[in-house]
Amino acid sequence: MSLTSVNAAEIIKKQYFYKLRAHYGIFTSLFITQLVALAFSFMASGSMGSGGEGVSINVSFYTGNVIIAFTMLWAFISGVSMNSKLVRNGDFSFVTNRLTSHVSSLAFLLTTTVVGGIMAMLGSSLLKTIIYFLKGDSILNHTYSIPVIELLIGVIATILYVTLFGIFGYAVASLTQLNKIFIFLLPLIFIGLLFVEGKTNGQGPLSVVFRFFAMESSLFLFAIKVIVVIGILCLTATTMSNKLEVRR
Repeated sequence: MSLTSVNAAEIIKKQYFYKLRAHYGIFTSLFITQLVALAFSFMASGSMGSGGEGVSINVSFYTGNVIIAFTMLWAFISGVSMNSKLVRNGDFSFVTNRLTSHVSSLAFLLTTTVVGGIMAMLGSSLLKTIIYFLKGDSILNHTYSIPVIELLIGVIATILYVTLFGIFGYAVASLTQLNKIFIFLLPLIFIGLLFVEGKTNGQGPLSVVFRFFAMESSLFLFAIKVIVVIGILCLTATTMSNKLEVRR
């Protein structure tokens, strides 16, 4: 049978479901990561206190930011692992090419990051519930009901952040496969950027990137920014892989 008669969509579908079965452990690692993050979240993210005339007040703040941060780190590592040589060689059990391999891997990665983003927001709600039952008598703010629209915005924003980190990890893996020197060069660049941040009082490239995403008040514009960057990263990863030798 001629290769031209093979349905690319069917191949991508088969590879996608194959990866769901073969890499189910990635969801286990997500669960463990968020459990660890939840444990860290019980340590207050901030506190303040005052006192006088025999009375002292100490206020502690609890947020789910640690859970979201851990989930973004998990997404980055998952993105790197999904573009590993082991995963790519597994695709050769199908009639495939690099494009269908990338599309199926990115579809699987998108699935995991969506699940990760939703679970991160649910983990934040779980944290508030546990804190309420443990310290309910000493809580000043008893407002635990979040409007549905705000919850939906939070879920969408978290999914976008987690997906961005996952695709970024995928692109980084492509870059390191292109030339092994990037394995050592990229960490050095990151450390150098941190040094620049310290010297410029938060006006360096990392701060610019942070403000570009985090300071956007419009969810629609934020989504557009993230989707465009994700598209560029996916195109970059695919282009770099075309420069690799067969089965490299």
